Amino acid sequence: MLSVIVLTYRSAAYVGRCLAALTMAMKDLDAELIVVDNASGDDTVEVVRRVAPMARVLARDVNDGFAGGCHAGADMAKGDRLLFVNPDAEVEPDALEALLECAARHPRAGIVGGRMVTDEGRTDPRSWWGKPSLWSVLCFGLGLNTVFPGSAIFDRETPRPWSGDPGEVRQVPIVTGAMMLISRSAWERLGGFDKAIFMYGEDADLCIKAARHGYRPVVTARAVYRHPSGMSSSSLGKLTMLFTGKATLVRRHLPFGFRHLGIRLVLAGVWLRAQASKRITPPGIDRQGRPTAKGEDWISLWKSRSTWHHGWDDGRGVRPGGA
Repeated sequence: MLSVIVLTYRSAAYVGRCLAALTMAMKDLDAELIVVDNASGDDTVEVVRRVAPMARVLARDVNDGFAGGCHAGADMAKGDRLLFVNPDAEVEPDALEALLECAARHPRAGIVGGRMVTDEGRTDPRSWWGKPSLWSVLCFGLGLNTVFPGSAIFDRETPRPWSGDPGEVRQVPIVTGAMMLISRSAWERLGGFDKAIFMYGEDADLCIKAARHGYRPVVTARAVYRHPSGMSSSSLGKLTMLFTGKATLVRRHLPFGFRHLGIRLVLAGVWLRAQASKRITPPGIDRQGRPTAKGEDWISLWKSRSTWHHGWDDGRGVRPGGA
């Protein structure tokens, strides 16, 4: 059985489209739909119950982050496979079937993702990410990944383009949590998403741990979904949480003797972008499909570095809505 878990937080404006697409994709599968709401305080739960009356809904009175909400959904789930889908993602009708078929053909994967596309249907490279390393952090600190975006040498964390083969299956370091299928056995063995990570970085942390346990995460081009990215976060708010997650990964997963240096390099990269902020283009999407920040956001991120450079593990990270 497949358990589809959607975590919502103030998602009333778009979760209806997500659930309608999931309902269509689930109709011929042995599957259940679970929606967990992290104390939205708006009419998200009412929208969910109206659009997807068959869903099992857990309306929580606490917002303890993405990982906490996903664990609450997993605890309710009956399936031997768990599929986490962001509330602003819309799956194609055959996407879930493609994920399950890929998982069956690649039992060592443990974790399976799909192919993200834009609203216009163009392939978006952010279906997966490279693993952070001392080299990738050095390139960020020196600005090389910005000067050479998409470079296989200087921008190692950015995903390489899909081949164009509609049946492509690719082993990857990190599957994005926007649509992630994981076996129940892998979820339990790995402990699921780390609840210490409030938001951003939990998918990377899980996939890195999975690789250490012998799993080989993959993405399949056949499982297509649309995901506009970042609909629940403001530009600066999202950037702050992204770098809290980045600092967490550096502190956890770089070689032990280089973690302090890694954080210094991340700080150097933010300082460099803050200094160059007058030349940074307005916010948008760069040619590698990554969101670009406003110059003033880099300045603010540098000024607020004490709130994020420790990562999530010590509880200092800035959280939305005062959570």
